[in-house]
Amino acid sequence: MTPRFFLERVEGDEVVLPRADSHHLLRVLRAGPGTPFVVLSGGMAYDCVLHRVDDGLARGRIRAAEPAAGEPAIRITLFQGLAKGEKMELVLQHGTELGIAEFVAVAAARSVVRLDERKAAQRTERWQRIAREAAEQSRRGAVPTVAPPHTWKEAVARIPEFDLALVAWEGGGEPLRAALEARPEARDIAVFIGPEGGLTAEEVELARQAGAVPVTLGPRILRTETAPLAAVAAILYARGEWG
Repeated sequence: MTPRFFLERVEGDEVVLPRADSHHLLRVLRAGPGTPFVVLSGGMAYDCVLHRVDDGLARGRIRAAEPAAGEPAIRITLFQGLAKGEKMELVLQHGTELGIAEFVAVAAARSVVRLDERKAAQRTERWQRIAREAAEQSRRGAVPTVAPPHTWKEAVARIPEFDLALVAWEGGGEPLRAALEARPEARDIAVFIGPEGGLTAEEVELARQAGAVPVTLGPRILRTETAPLAAVAAILYARGEWG
């Protein structure tokens, strides 16, 4: 299987892999001159061949470029209520595999976890690394964005950015399928999920007033780390991404 690496930008007809990726290509995979590899950047896939090594950095010559495969035709942004332990990392990993484009951790009223500025920066950096690794493993065409943590009000203020914003709430709402069928043109979709204790009625109402649609995910109560994956999978299926 051809190795794949993500780069922030590609300029000209040559790519230079960062030191960690160069080490993986040269030492772990034992690549030599002429070894093909793929670089993904800006939604494009670049077919490259290793042609030299300078100071431990692998340099590749671009042979061809085409739009990257592996990305859904719709864009999903997940606003995930801050959760305890490894739950956030699980959502990041599996959500990336499913095709989520952006992750936003949200400090909701019932979030047990609270992050100060330093911890928020550290977590965001770690979460971005997890998203990158999951994107590489799942052969995504792009690495999801991991935004800095938001307050609930900051998250709600972003609702006008989207064609459709859905708030999963066990307290009531229209079925997810009905909400999607009523808006078949929506291609940029936001999904809001509460923390372990769920969202308050006040939070849901604030989102509704901003234009979001409260929805239910069925008759069973899902865990905070299960609900986003179920919702995203259902959205992708409804939009024809899974056959």
